[in-house]
Amino acid sequence: MNKSHIITLVFFLIAGFVLAQSPAQRERIFRGGSFSEDETSAKPKSIWKAVGFSLLIPGAGEMYLGAGKSGIPLTVADGFILSSGAYFAIKRNWLSSEYKTFAAKYACVSIDGKNDDFFRTIGLYPDRYTYNYIQRLYDRDEAITYPETPEWNWVWRDEDTQVRYYDLRTDSERAWRNFKIALGAAAVNRLISVINVIRLSRGGAGWNISACAYPDKADGLGVSVELKLNFDTFKQE
Repeated sequence: MNKSHIITLVFFLIAGFVLAQSPAQRERIFRGGSFSEDETSAKPKSIWKAVGFSLLIPGAGEMYLGAGKSGIPLTVADGFILSSGAYFAIKRNWLSSEYKTFAAKYACVSIDGKNDDFFRTIGLYPDRYTYNYIQRLYDRDEAITYPETPEWNWVWRDEDTQVRYYDLRTDSERAWRNFKIALGAAAVNRLISVINVIRLSRGGAGWNISACAYPDKADGLGVSVELKLNFDTFKQE
């Protein structure tokens, strides 16, 4: 899930929310007005229950308040986000097991009791001797080296197997990073739903949403989303 996927998700989330409204409600959104999506309901609803439902499942709070249409895009987006997160978590665990097995087979690594730094290091150096030599050469007395015992030894068969291992571990790290992005997106989706139910509970506060993309030196493209809310209750003319 790179930045382009996130930008696409944000766009469809906003567009889906707007399209879920009635024509009159959409007109008020675009002109910065406000509205009440459940004006016919006389029975008061608990805002705290709505918030709790939205934190559990985005869109559930809107359904509780009787404005289920406005929560549908959030529920659909949450399903996509959680499915993506599960996929990346499973992929990361599989690749983690795969690159460790690969290291044991092609570099004679004893994988028991080794931390992540060790598995990162063996992908950068052909053997333990080279790593320890370079560390002592540059850091001298403060060098952090691995014990010269069999359980800390590694020797890659050739450069191709080392590169293959490096690629496997990089893919594992990328999957883990995407999993964390999915968790963040799920949190943002719940925050949007909470804001929406608060807006609805106060008579349908007006809001303006703006989004823009801009060049980013690191990843090529960035996105900025601005949300402004006006909690003044809408008064029908």
